[in-house]
Amino acid sequence: MDLANIIYRYVNRFINSEELIELLKNMDTKNFSDNERSELNNLLQEVKETINTTEIKIDQVEINRLTMINRLLDSFDNIKISEEMNDKAKKEPIKFIEKTHKELLEDKEKVRDSGPRYEKLFEILTHFPLYNKACLQMDDLELLEFITQYISVPLPPPINQEYFDDLIEVGIKEDKRESIWRMAMNYNRKGKDFSKIVDYFIEKRDDYYLAELISGVEEDLDLDSVIDKALKTEDIEFLRKMTQHEFLMPIFTDVQKEKVKKKIQKGKKEEKK
Repeated sequence: MDLANIIYRYVNRFINSEELIELLKNMDTKNFSDNERSELNNLLQEVKETINTTEIKIDQVEINRLTMINRLLDSFDNIKISEEMNDKAKKEPIKFIEKTHKELLEDKEKVRDSGPRYEKLFEILTHFPLYNKACLQMDDLELLEFITQYISVPLPPPINQEYFDDLIEVGIKEDKRESIWRMAMNYNRKGKDFSKIVDYFIEKRDDYYLAELISGVEEDLDLDSVIDKALKTEDIEFLRKMTQHEFLMPIFTDVQKEKVKKKIQKGKKEEKK
């Protein structure tokens, strides 16, 4: 594993300090200069010293992380696949649900550093010159994949709205729908506008990813706008599938649900003509 991924994993609490030590020790440094190897060795010694002198205490970030994971797990537990879909059509959403559910459970069960030890190592690692150099060398697609290797992290790379949209455009070009969804999950509650993501999922009539987007980041969305955009498709089958995601219904207001219901009923009447 490369240095950027190792440090990113620790900063976002996917590994603890003991795992950090092992990964740093076993890094492939064949492309490093002698000076860079020396810097890496100094980092390793500093991390070891911090482990020996600084304690772990649970903090609010760790509490929030576990709360978010529990919320996502509850969301996935409530997902139902339409019985009207054939086996081939069911395969992709079922695979996505099972894979994501497994990842969430694994993340929840891992022991993380927090409190004083985490804070000190965070400062050491994020100011390490070789880490910053590696991050700056990534192109847009590499950065998209780097950010979305995890469903959600507390500290994704700090980027502005313009660059966020640029990365979403890269994902759209490659039709990386899970990566696009994960971008929203990673930047949830961080002041980002997810309109491009909403528009793309609606354009593709992807009710599964749209439903998961709404469920995962509802507080960052203008739900009236999302519903109006979906209604403008005039795609009754798409709207009907959206209503089959039962975990979405409590999120919508009665007025929003009624708008969708009337649109579907109107579409059915026109089909009979």
